[in-house]
Amino acid sequence: MRPRHWGALGCALALGVGVGPASAPAQDSAELARARQVLEYYQACERTRHFAPCWSLLSTRVQAEWSRQGRGTVDEYAEARGAAERRFSDFRVLQIRRSPSRVVFVVEATGGTEKRAVWERVEYALLREGGHWRVDGRRLGPSETTP
Repeated sequence: MRPRHWGALGCALALGVGVGPASAPAQDSAELARARQVLEYYQACERTRHFAPCWSLLSTRVQAEWSRQGRGTVDEYAEARGAAERRFSDFRVLQIRRSPSRVVFVVEATGGTEKRAVWERVEYALLREGGHWRVDGRRLGPSETTP
C-alpha cells in the first residue's frame, strides 16, 4: 500500500467506520483501501469529465442500466456522462459505512460552476463483485443518479 492511502485510512477510522452484522465481518483495512482507490479513480473521471476509463469500474447492474438506456458501450457511456455531468473539482470523505460486500462513502464535493462553486453531499456505493470493487450507485443530495 502506498503511503498516501494511510492518511485516508486513518481518517476513515477516526470518523468511526460502521460495521456490518456480527454474523458476517466487514472488510478489513486493506479491502477498505482497495474500495477507496476505486472511488478515487472514479472521482478522477468526474473531475476531468473523461468517463471512458471508468466504464470498467461500474458494476454489472450499472452497466446493464446504461445498456437499457441505449448507451451500453464505453464510448456511448463516456459521451453521455461527459455531456450531462456537473463538474466536481474536490472531494472530502466525511463518513464511511460498510458491510461485508458493500461500502458507501459519504463525500462533500465542490460542484457548481467555475464562477460559483458550492459544496454538495454525494454518496458513492461500491459493491464487491467478482473479486473487485465496482461503483454501484451514486446519490447526489436527495436524488439517486446512475454513476
